[in-house]
Amino acid sequence: MNIKKYEAFVRAVELGSLSKASEELGYTQSGISHMMQSLEDEVGFSLMIRTSSGILPNSEGEMLLPIIRQLLSTNENLEQNIAKIKGADTGHIRIASFSSMAIYWLPNIISAFQKDYPNVEIQIIEGGADRINAMMDAHEADLCLYTGGENRSFDWLPLCRDEMLALLPPGHPLTEGDSVPVEAFKNEQFIMPMAGYDYEVHHVLDRLEHYPHIRFSACNDYAIVNLVTAGLGVAILPELLLRNYRSDAVAMPLDPPQYRILGMGVPQLKSVSPVTRNFIRYVQDYAKGRPGADKLP
Repeated sequence: MNIKKYEAFVRAVELGSLSKASEELGYTQSGISHMMQSLEDEVGFSLMIRTSSGILPNSEGEMLLPIIRQLLSTNENLEQNIAKIKGADTGHIRIASFSSMAIYWLPNIISAFQKDYPNVEIQIIEGGADRINAMMDAHEADLCLYTGGENRSFDWLPLCRDEMLALLPPGHPLTEGDSVPVEAFKNEQFIMPMAGYDYEVHHVLDRLEHYPHIRFSACNDYAIVNLVTAGLGVAILPELLLRNYRSDAVAMPLDPPQYRILGMGVPQLKSVSPVTRNFIRYVQDYAKGRPGADKLP
């Protein structure tokens, strides 16, 4: 088995182009085309649809993609173990993450990690909850950072508690108190994270007899902050984002207090690659110093 053929197939599909994959992987155009033809001859059927604008996996290719990604992950694990035995920690880590954790956590974690493991390549893919779940299920990520992974198919490691806060326009009547009752949102124009991105706000609003009027939806937390600042509605967002992003909107605790659990997921903790296991340790060490790390349920 030539593992390079499978690697080239995955990258070509992800990039939608044989020429882009050949450039990234260091092959000639004719070389990667020959590899794809050889791979299809090897499996006994076509894997891709070739169009004028690039390539797409056909139905058979779609069926094999998760298995091939798992094969590449296993091969990477083998190579990293061999490298570790030789005394050189190398490899790459694919991280799927919420934007807030990618922005406010990962730079510090990766900076510390790279001082000890400078030869490890790290890829960060930002996305919402649905995309992260799909990536983990398809073995497109070695590790994820987000919330709500307790009942998923992968192993989940809770890290710290993050408070959910009400976000109000400047001068809004609800800013006059010390906290905002969750019930008060029933009568407000509400700005909601778009479906598939963050379910924590839905969990808070599920306490109400009926949802507030959803005036706007957005997939970007910073867009929500700016909509609230402009007086277009109210919102609920996590403290991690609000304590790091400056705006004129007013952030206040909810009554009763509401929290989300920030955590880390891996496909199988017992079989993660050596380089991923090292990175997990750096994430855990960083999380210990975050607010709410000592208040997990």
